[in-house]
Amino acid sequence: MKHLIICAITTQFLNLGNLIKKSIFIFALISLASATKVCAQVEEKVVELTDLDWSKYAKVEIMTAEFLAKKSEELKTLIKGNAAFGTGARYNTIKAAWGNASKEAGIKLTEEERAAFAKVMEAQDSLQQMVITYQAGLIQDEKFLGIDLYQQISEELKNNPAMRIKLDQEVEKLKKKKP
Repeated sequence: MKHLIICAITTQFLNLGNLIKKSIFIFALISLASATKVCAQVEEKVVELTDLDWSKYAKVEIMTAEFLAKKSEELKTLIKGNAAFGTGARYNTIKAAWGNASKEAGIKLTEEERAAFAKVMEAQDSLQQMVITYQAGLIQDEKFLGIDLYQQISEELKNNPAMRIKLDQEVEKLKKKKP
């Protein structure tokens, strides 16, 4: 019986040994990962963003918003000028039913209206692509912003939501300066 107890204790001790070995191994992995992260952080160059940097970013936001507003007005003019819709209310009715066959039948969507609405949707898709292309062009252009600066500010905005307030204030300041 004494032999059985010693075997049980030895087995428990050996199992405990494996648990300790596993714990030490896991601790070593965590330490290594932390050290790697610290080293990587040391290697990253820290760039202090200036007020001029924020101003450039704000200008790109303003210019993009103005471009979008202009193109949106063009889209509204296209919709209002289309005789197939008659009124804005009919356009909104078609928009609500679009893509749902039973709803389209319920509003008695004509082929002329379908073609006109499809043309508007095509113009809207084109408009979205134009805005994306316009903004990308501003971001890529070093005299406006530049990709590196855009990425730094975007990262700062992502990591520090309070910086959005700084950007919004800069946008407002620049809008007030405009005639």
